[in-house]
Amino acid sequence: MDKTYGDVPKSKKEQLRKFRLTHKYKKISLDDIEWEYLCSGQGEKTILLLTGGTGISEAMAFLFEPLEDEYRVICPSYSPVGTMDMLAKGIMGILESEGVNKVNIIGQSFGGTLAQVIVRKYPEKVDKLVLSHTSTSSPPVDGDIASKKKKGIKSFKIFYLLPSWLFSFLISRLLRIKISKISKMSLLNEEESEFWNAYFFEMIANMTKKELSSIDRCMIDFIDNYRFSRDDLKDWPGKILILESDKDTAISLQEKEAVKKLYPGARVHGFKGSGHLSLIIKPEQSISIIRDFLAGK
Repeated sequence: MDKTYGDVPKSKKEQLRKFRLTHKYKKISLDDIEWEYLCSGQGEKTILLLTGGTGISEAMAFLFEPLEDEYRVICPSYSPVGTMDMLAKGIMGILESEGVNKVNIIGQSFGGTLAQVIVRKYPEKVDKLVLSHTSTSSPPVDGDIASKKKKGIKSFKIFYLLPSWLFSFLISRLLRIKISKISKMSLLNEEESEFWNAYFFEMIANMTKKELSSIDRCMIDFIDNYRFSRDDLKDWPGKILILESDKDTAISLQEKEAVKKLYPGARVHGFKGSGHLSLIIKPEQSISIIRDFLAGK
C-alpha cells in the first residue's frame, strides 16, 4: 500500500487502510464456483451493492460505508461465470447463505444492468431498486445502439491477446487517463484524483484477464438474450430510483432515455457535470439522495 499510494495524502490512505482492516472478504462455494463478498453493517434491512464493470466489490462498499449504521450491507465481487443468469444465481446464493430474504439493490453501471435482471428473476426478493448511470439493451433502445455497443465490447478482445503484464499496464493506464481528465474538468480535487488514480491502478493490477473478460461476456449475453418491457414488473410493488448525469460519456442519451421509458413510474435524479462517476465525484450528495429514497422520503 505504501508503494502504490505513495503520493496519496495520508488521510485518504489511512481511510482505506482502516476500511480494509475492518472489512474482510467472506468466501462461499456454490456449484463449485467460488464467490467473494463483503458483508458488514447493522440494521433490519439489507442493501445489496452491485458494482460496475471491474467486478470488484471493494470500491462500491468503500463508497457506501456511511450506510452501515442504518443497514446491513452486502457487496459481492463477480466470479468469472460469463452469463447474467449465473451471476444472478450466484448472488442469490450469497444472500441465502447470509439468511437474507429481501434486499434493496443499488446497482452502478454494469451493476444496474445486473440489477434489472435480478428484479425480474427474483421480484419477491427485491424491495427497492436504485439504477445508477446504467443502460438497457431492450426496447425502446434502438437495435443499432445495442449492435454498436456489442461491437465495441467485442473490439476490446484484442487486449485479451496481450501478455498479462502488458494488459494490466494498458488498462490501468487508460483508467489513469480517464481520472486525470475528470480532475482537469474540476470534477475531482487533487487529493481525490491522486487517491482514485492509485486505487484503480492497484485494482486492475490484481485482476486477471479472465475476470475482466467475463464481464464483457455477460454484457454480450445480456444484449443477445434479454428483452424487457414495461409490463414485466406491473405486479411488483417496489419502487425505483434512477440516477443519471448530463455528461456521462459511458451511457448515451438514447440509452438514458430508454431506461426512463422502461420505468415510467421511477423517481429520477439528474446530476450536473459529474459524468459516469457521480458516486465518486459527489459521494455525499449521492448517499443523501439514496438514503432519503430508501427511507421513503
